[in-house]
Amino acid sequence: MNNNYQKKIRIAKFLSSKGYGSRREIEKLILKNKIIVNKEIISSPITFVNNDDEIVINNKKINLQKKLDVWKFYKPLNYITSRNKQDDRPIIYDLLPFNLKKIKTVGRLDINSEGLLLLTDDGEIIRNLELPKNKFIRKYKIRVYGYINENSLDKISNGAKINNIRYAPFEYKLLKKGNANSWLEFQMHEGKNNEIRNLCAAIHLKVNRLIRIEYGPFKLKNLLPGKVEKAEEKEMRLYEDYIGKI
Repeated sequence: MNNNYQKKIRIAKFLSSKGYGSRREIEKLILKNKIIVNKEIISSPITFVNNDDEIVINNKKINLQKKLDVWKFYKPLNYITSRNKQDDRPIIYDLLPFNLKKIKTVGRLDINSEGLLLLTDDGEIIRNLELPKNKFIRKYKIRVYGYINENSLDKISNGAKINNIRYAPFEYKLLKKGNANSWLEFQMHEGKNNEIRNLCAAIHLKVNRLIRIEYGPFKLKNLLPGKVEKAEEKEMRLYEDYIGKI
């Protein structure tokens, strides 16, 4: 058995990472004597468990070997992250296979952005990945038009307020500097609407290509536009290990 599963952690964190509700919901169940661990009702959230323990919630034994599924999808340019068509523009679900037609997305990518979009049928995974306090890094490769002023980049990377919206600090790399177009890499912990475009516009850079290449432990790698694949086991282990430590 993998060492990640041997380590005992607080039961609320453990069950939350397995998709059995939020930590607050788990703690409420404990106070109502609704959780049994190894045939004993527990009364305190300061209870440590792992996959080797027998856990019963509301008189139902849970499956601790439940497999958490995440798919990685390369959202192409000009596709809308939506299940329902708003007009004649294409939506990502036009490209997904039949078995993923009802799957949910983790966050969104706007119509002018492309790259890694995560899909899952597990609501707890979605909440965990989207919550800013969990600080999952989103990494983007960005092509910009305009003069690169690294002093200006340094300034906005320390956090900025633009049009009364506060943007958190982020890390960046200058990948390639050109006379007209340059490539940057941003590592961010938030996903505010048009965040990257607004930050770049504030220092007179126009984003003309925006590709998300990583979201937490999940990486785009060589996935092609419009294609979908299951997340690697290593990526899932890294995700579960990270959630278990939060």
